[in-house]
Amino acid sequence: MYLIAKSISKWYPEIFLIFSVLIYWVLSATLVNPAAISLLALLVSQLRFKNKTFGIILSLVFMLLCVYMVLAVFSDIIDLDVFYPRGLLMMAFGVLYFGTTAYFAFTLLRKNNSRVSDRLPIGHD
Repeated sequence: MYLIAKSISKWYPEIFLIFSVLIYWVLSATLVNPAAISLLALLVSQLRFKNKTFGIILSLVFMLLCVYMVLAVFSDIIDLDVFYPRGLLMMAFGVLYFGTTAYFAFTLLRKNNSRVSDRLPIGHD
């Protein structure tokens, strides 16, 4: 079981972002959602082809989307008449969900931005 979890752990950012896009698609209540379809296709292609440049661009797109959505949540909170029950729930869910999504987007960025050499250093390399 440990080996399965360890082999899958390198794909946690992509898997979480795929689930995040699927949740967005279900909550949008439209069958043909071009944004969700394109994001899902991009994430699946990243899992398939493992291109580092494409992974960096994809993670930056998800980070920008998270920042935009957090600002949208705060904008909706400002428009509320009474903050306590509904605004607190919106703020807690928004910060938790989009913060976790931004964390995994940053993890994807770190994973694709690493410059690990495949050879062993010799001398003072």
